[in-house]
Amino acid sequence: MAMKPLRLLSRWRHSLPHVLPTEGVPIHLYAEPSEVEPAALAQLHAIACSGAADAFVAAMPDVHLGKGAAVGSVYASRRLVAPNGVGVDIGCGMAAVPVERLWRDDLRPAEAEAVQRALKARVPVGFHAHRSPLREARRTLGALSRETPPSAWLASAAAQPKVEAQLGSLGGGNHFLEVLYDETGQLWLMLHSGSRWIGNHTAEHYNGLAMEQMRADGRRAASGREGKNELNSLRIDSAEGQAYLQDMLWCQAYALANRHAMLELMCEVVQEVMGRGVERDRLINTHHNFCACETCTYTDPATKQQVTEELWVTRKGATSARKGEAGLIPGSMGAGSFVVEGKGEARAWNSCSHGAGRKLSRTAAFKEISQEDFEQSLRGIVCDRDVQLRDEAPQAYKDLNVVMQNQESLVEIKHRLLPLINVKGIDKKSPQLKKATKSAKTK
Repeated sequence: MAMKPLRLLSRWRHSLPHVLPTEGVPIHLYAEPSEVEPAALAQLHAIACSGAADAFVAAMPDVHLGKGAAVGSVYASRRLVAPNGVGVDIGCGMAAVPVERLWRDDLRPAEAEAVQRALKARVPVGFHAHRSPLREARRTLGALSRETPPSAWLASAAAQPKVEAQLGSLGGGNHFLEVLYDETGQLWLMLHSGSRWIGNHTAEHYNGLAMEQMRADGRRAASGREGKNELNSLRIDSAEGQAYLQDMLWCQAYALANRHAMLELMCEVVQEVMGRGVERDRLINTHHNFCACETCTYTDPATKQQVTEELWVTRKGATSARKGEAGLIPGSMGAGSFVVEGKGEARAWNSCSHGAGRKLSRTAAFKEISQEDFEQSLRGIVCDRDVQLRDEAPQAYKDLNVVMQNQESLVEIKHRLLPLINVKGIDKKSPQLKKATKSAKTK
């Protein structure tokens, strides 16, 4: 079956990015301002005026409200780093690989069901972890700590058994495992996950230290008030700032290893059920919640002169898109994804979107999307349709076609992937989820 082409947008759309002036640095917005919720625009404005961003803030086409900082925000800094600017799921990202000589027409319904059952049995989801750590888990963690040494604080936290047991586990929320097919019909394996408990624990710890440092320095959070969810920042040249960068890099390496371990489990399932391997030379494994020291070339908005220097680039819900760099942009569980190649756009800090981006909060999704509409949107996909997954309905996300159209200057599309099999985690222990789903079931 032929794929639907990207829907063309009206010609009146402004040439992107919009440059929004602020009292601080300007914002480069790769979306129409009317398409971005006011609260997210306020968060972008706060970053631009915080002193943490040099030159400009870039906002990706999927930008939306986040914890402390907008999801889809990218900025570079000489002197400050913000734990909530990176995100609480440090190193969250995507991995994908094509399957050798396996095509959509080769996958019979019974085999698709078998693959989904096996994936659910093999990969822990939600709050679950492996009952016994994966065979390579301890060796992997040892290698991470040798290559990216953690601080004494993180080394102690990472020694907890759950960190080893969670290596190779999915988590919940918008994390997923999928089998998809591209425009040629070839099958791909794809997943979305991050650093699990240790990343969240690290982010919360250093956000607390950032609050303390800001009070001691007489600095204020980006929103103008202190608080757990604000853009509290650490001075990069301080002991606390250096420790955060050190431990953040460790968590990013853990997230990369976590995705690799799950992808190996997915490969085992496909080998067992379908008798096929994967094209490992085409594997992509990339972050979209991270901070990295990069050589940046940009035009200084004050002097209009071109500058090249080393800066710490923070991407929260954004993917690195240097020229020629492979990337993955997922949509919702029903919309599919894109394999892309970066164009190295300096005005976006060499970045692109990390997905479609939410247009409805999880609470609003449960209220506004019916169970019937949710299930209808997943026709033809082997997946769970539990009411507790309704906040992940395709209708809760922005139009992926619009998002891709808005970043034509950032990436080139290499493959369009459409879903055949999906596995998602349900955080059944979440009080918010229990309250929302209880209300949804009574409708």
